[in-house]
Amino acid sequence: MDLLCALPTLLLKQRPMQQAVLVQPPPRGRISGGFLYNARMAEHAAWEVIDVPAEQLSDLTRHVGASRPILMDSIWLTEAHLDAFLALAAQGRRMGVMLHSFPSMIAATEAGQAPLTEPSRFEVQALERLGLVVVPGRHYADLLMGCSATIVIAEPGIDDGWRAEPRRRVGPCRLVSVGSATPRKGFLDVAALLEGRASDDYRWTIVGSLDADPVYAGRLLQLTRSLPNVSFEGQQPPEEVQRIVRASDVLVMPSYDENQPLVLLEAMAASVPAVAYAAGAARHMLEHGRQGLITAIGNKQGLAEHIDRLLDDESARYQMALACFDRQRSIPSWSSAAGLARAALQAGWAELEARGGAA
Repeated sequence: MDLLCALPTLLLKQRPMQQAVLVQPPPRGRISGGFLYNARMAEHAAWEVIDVPAEQLSDLTRHVGASRPILMDSIWLTEAHLDAFLALAAQGRRMGVMLHSFPSMIAATEAGQAPLTEPSRFEVQALERLGLVVVPGRHYADLLMGCSATIVIAEPGIDDGWRAEPRRRVGPCRLVSVGSATPRKGFLDVAALLEGRASDDYRWTIVGSLDADPVYAGRLLQLTRSLPNVSFEGQQPPEEVQRIVRASDVLVMPSYDENQPLVLLEAMAASVPAVAYAAGAARHMLEHGRQGLITAIGNKQGLAEHIDRLLDDESARYQMALACFDRQRSIPSWSSAAGLARAALQAGWAELEARGGAA
């Protein structure tokens, strides 16, 4: 059931609920949209986040207490890790999944395979057994239309420091991409098409770890060696990512797999239009031709044409920046987003209990 419309009615029926605990693996210095989303929501009291190493999952109660509701980060949605959470669900514990991604989809794209369009049967059945699924946008809610789990939509917010008015480009077009250098992020596709551009047309900055996939990162470094205007900034703290993106002209997001990409929302708030593959919710978050340009996943020719357009037509790029500025007015702060998430979670568990628990 989608709780977006049913929320007001369900709020009248629910009993008070303890704050949920979101269980994630230790980030170990890794910064991603999922970890940032979890942390920002926790900062504004949507839930509490705790880091639990995989080897300690068998003793979850020691970490989360005997009664508090639990949200399992979707990183744990694997055969190796699921049983610890199912055991608590079988005891009647309020349980749910914070669904940032499907491990099967990530594995396929990181292996260079064609992107999967549906989760595995194991993943869907696991969600149904846990009973409640929190998604950060409508993309996975739509994908799970046939799933019997209760679906809660908890859209992200942004730090207000991202908000910026549009500005006209001065000098070469400043392209920026954010994410670890892995096949899933598709940066090699951009490097290949930039080989044919004059070096004074652009500056391309890549912000993200080069350690996640050293083989892929090595190929990217090799291919860009002849491109003098490509820089690698490595993984940066959120405030530095914000500074770099706000100073850019175009976000380039050639991801082969996404859910609800936070960086795309943040770029729009900064009045920075995007060129992207239509992965995950990107095709819904951006209106093609308004806040940016979208092409089919893996369509390198379409990606090249869209980047060329924004490199060559500053008037079109600036009009898209203006459209981003209009769009950012409707993007909530994290405080507002967390308040909505708390209410949606409570309504979700109330609805699940009314149905008699997890499937």
